[in-house]
Amino acid sequence: MLNKPAIVAAAVLSLLSLWWIAATPPAHHAVPEPIHFDNRATDAAKAVEHSDEFAAQLEHIVNAIPGFDDIVFLPDGKTALASAMDGQIWSYDRATHQAQVFVDTPLMAAGLHESPTHPDEIYFCASRLWGERYPAAERVGLYRLRVATRAIEPVVLDVPTAADVGEKVWPLDDANAPRLAKNATAASRPLAFCNDLEISADGERIYFSEPFAYAGASMGGGTVPEVIAYRGNGYIWQHDLSKGETRLVAQGIHFPDGILYDLHPGQAREDAILTSQTTGFRILRLYLRGPKAGQSELVQDGLPGMCDGMDRDREGRIWCAMYARRTGFITWLHEHPGLKHVLLRLPLNWIPQPNATGIVALSPDASRVLYSAWYDGPQVTHIASAIEGPDGYLYLAAFSRKHLGLTRLKNPLAGSSAAGAAAENATPLIAAYAASTRARP
Repeated sequence: MLNKPAIVAAAVLSLLSLWWIAATPPAHHAVPEPIHFDNRATDAAKAVEHSDEFAAQLEHIVNAIPGFDDIVFLPDGKTALASAMDGQIWSYDRATHQAQVFVDTPLMAAGLHESPTHPDEIYFCASRLWGERYPAAERVGLYRLRVATRAIEPVVLDVPTAADVGEKVWPLDDANAPRLAKNATAASRPLAFCNDLEISADGERIYFSEPFAYAGASMGGGTVPEVIAYRGNGYIWQHDLSKGETRLVAQGIHFPDGILYDLHPGQAREDAILTSQTTGFRILRLYLRGPKAGQSELVQDGLPGMCDGMDRDREGRIWCAMYARRTGFITWLHEHPGLKHVLLRLPLNWIPQPNATGIVALSPDASRVLYSAWYDGPQVTHIASAIEGPDGYLYLAAFSRKHLGLTRLKNPLAGSSAAGAAAENATPLIAAYAASTRARP
């Protein structure tokens, strides 16, 4: 006969076994093989780190804007719009520093981007924020806001279904690429997650990221399993406004987030786009046209943190918003994935997130690290984007429910020797980009 301690132990073991089976992660979060990073990007960032100066230069503007994901400056040069975590877009007056609600959006807006050819139009992604409840009729999608009337209309709500073929880049001239024309009857599915976007220089093509695509996909805490599992669950799409057609650009990518097209002076169209793999600590270049069409290139590997949004300043440099610093634990975990079997079975809010956040500046082609800074304090938490305003400040989007107001600092590379060095090997490219941006208000 079993004694009491043995019975208790057997019961506990049985409960643990049942929990282990019931909490088995879905196939899209199956534990992968070990992952190793090339840490040259981290070493390069340490060589140009200016954390003390960064902290000293931060300026906090007190107003009512909640934590937000992105900010865009309107052509009047006085007003900015910010996509806030409360599900509304707020307007900010640069003269008075006051803010007020501008418009209520479906779900939560993210990835604001002005049209380069239609100043009254702002495009944005809308997705669910983890932990929030929304009306059943509100859908994930790519939307257009007409500033003058504050009218919002959907641009893309559904995308074509695509067979699971692993990681693949679809060249723009590939007739076999999955596509969905306006009012077409082709096989499609609802967009699960729209996170960030880029608009071509001629205003005709919108590239947008779907970091992962499955039921329940959400921003914020919903990304934790993606950090741990490191699977290729992401897609990048292109919507052609003139055709009303949405087509697949890339699939099988781990957490594609921020998107930029490569600068292409003298060419009518972009040949390649850059995307940050936020929870993968990497930046990829995807070739869409030309001799390398269909190929991908790892531009930065082993970044010191999660590069979220990517934005160019007036000189073409790329500013990566480092949502959180890469910890020694997460690096070790990817190299020794056995513990992932346990972590993926735990509630999401049991897994803490590091508070240290920062920014990293890259050369216009993303090949070199020019500047980095880290911060762990009350002024700003979880920087989701770093956008240069018309006043020469970098405005830092704090993706935190505890944050109120705006945080900014003067662009630390403006007029610096580092800026000159960045332009030396790409003067025509930088000159063309700078001329186009300076022409804007």
